[in-house]
Amino acid sequence: MKGTASLSESGAYNQEAFRYLLESESKRSERSGHFCQVLLMYWTDAQGRIVQMDSHVAKTVMAASSRSLRETDYIGWYRDGRIVGAVLTVLMKESMAQVSAHLQPRLVEILRGELGVQETNRLQIRVCQHYELEGIEA
Repeated sequence: MKGTASLSESGAYNQEAFRYLLESESKRSERSGHFCQVLLMYWTDAQGRIVQMDSHVAKTVMAASSRSLRETDYIGWYRDGRIVGAVLTVLMKESMAQVSAHLQPRLVEILRGELGVQETNRLQIRVCQHYELEGIEA
């Protein structure tokens, strides 16, 4: 993983780089006793299946995430073109619930203003632990 070769055109990490950073942060968290969470944002169809984001939605989601998260958090493609992810470094277990409770509504509000209600209703935002990622691949 070298320099900008791991960044997509939106400035976010591509899937390979993002997964590497996610694994590294998860291992670091386990060793240090600190915690991290994973933010996932994806678009769904009428049946609730995860579908490809169009480029406008993807760029808007990446930009809103970048403005809403800290510089120490990593933003990239958890699954290229379909699932935007962010690795949220959290220092104390007690703050993990606060991250989810404050971040999700803030992102929804920003995205609703930029994408509109109809597009935002198709967007799912989920905060989870690394071990909860199994099954998200569908």
